[in-house]
Amino acid sequence: MHVYGYGKGAKPASTNAPGETSCQGSKCHAQYPLNSGPGTLTLGGVPDQFISGEAYSLDITLEQKGQKRWGFQITALTADSLAGGHFAITDEIWTQLREEVMPEGYQRFYVEHTLSGSQMGTKDGPVSWTVDWVAPDDVSGPIYFYLAANAANFNKKPLGDYIYTLTDTSRAARP
Repeated sequence: MHVYGYGKGAKPASTNAPGETSCQGSKCHAQYPLNSGPGTLTLGGVPDQFISGEAYSLDITLEQKGQKRWGFQITALTADSLAGGHFAITDEIWTQLREEVMPEGYQRFYVEHTLSGSQMGTKDGPVSWTVDWVAPDDVSGPIYFYLAANAANFNKKPLGDYIYTLTDTSRAARP
């Protein structure tokens, strides 16, 4: 997530999900290879099995020594790369919902940081964000969560920033 140009959040479709890239891959923050920094990115709260229509609280945490600004973007997709449920914003000061119509015509939903949510000046982290994911109805297959995050040095340039990604999976509970 380009913290100078996109301090209010990255452009949608920056999670490294199928058909997307990350801000490292799009050359916004390409000084270091993806996931090469000494920091850590975690996604907590993804259920092993989900129940259709139930809400699950997801916790995103990022930390890295020497960094002072932070960002993230997450989406949830089915095996067919379609939107897998939807998100509910629980903190409008720190997070926001974004939508994107993909070139193939289908819609994806994203949650990402706001300008306040980039937690400017918070040295080293950890920083955290919480979002609610509501499991889809009528989906029997897995849901894949794609998360990208930026541990930035706050120099107002794309240099010195580290991009991290991870993927997690939840399966539909059997009736």
